[in-house]
Amino acid sequence: MIRRFEIYAVAPDADDAGVSAFESACARCGRFIPEVLHSAVGWNRSDAPVQMVWEHAFASAEAYQRYMVHPYHADVLDRYLLADSPERVVVDDGLGAGLVGYSCDGPVFAMTGGLRRLVLLRLSRQASTAQVNDFERTLAGAAEADDLILSVVGANTLGSAWFDAVTPVGGRPRWTHLWEQGFVDTDGLASYRHGPSSLAEAERRGWQGVFDGVVERAVSLYYEIADPRPERG
Repeated sequence: MIRRFEIYAVAPDADDAGVSAFESACARCGRFIPEVLHSAVGWNRSDAPVQMVWEHAFASAEAYQRYMVHPYHADVLDRYLLADSPERVVVDDGLGAGLVGYSCDGPVFAMTGGLRRLVLLRLSRQASTAQVNDFERTLAGAAEADDLILSVVGANTLGSAWFDAVTPVGGRPRWTHLWEQGFVDTDGLASYRHGPSSLAEAERRGWQGVFDGVVERAVSLYYEIADPRPERG
């Protein structure tokens, strides 16, 4: 299965009706393209410089390809995305996370509600395979973090596909790994972030001095699944 996120910065001057139409087009995509699974839209509540997150999945690479060439993609979604479209409502962002995703053996990420937190990680080129595997196992387990109701980690295999997610040198995704976390609500997230687990402590320290220094950079965002779009100031 392919797990996929499209993460958008909304244009400051975007028409509210256009933004709402785009949100609806993403949320309802699975009704028109049956290959789109586990589709939900959330609005970022962190201080990361992005606003809208569309999370979804595909059963296979073939299903993903069928989605990419489906008329709904070209006739509806692209109206709000392409730079030469007068209906475009998004802008390129500096986060380098317009499109990210990973492969997994099934819908291990599935949540019907609650709070989703997505941590984007960049691991060092110097990290050995053993170090990376150990890091992934630790994050996926997260056994000591009681407030986490979901913890899934995967190598970002879609990072070079869109926007400026590729670094200038070497063709390497800006974010090499994704760590999906699930919480009941914002109180659960706050409890985790200020709690005693070693993972929360590593995050508070900016990953410095832990896991043999394999993490070069990290940024996170979070949203309530199917949360309505907030009022724009």
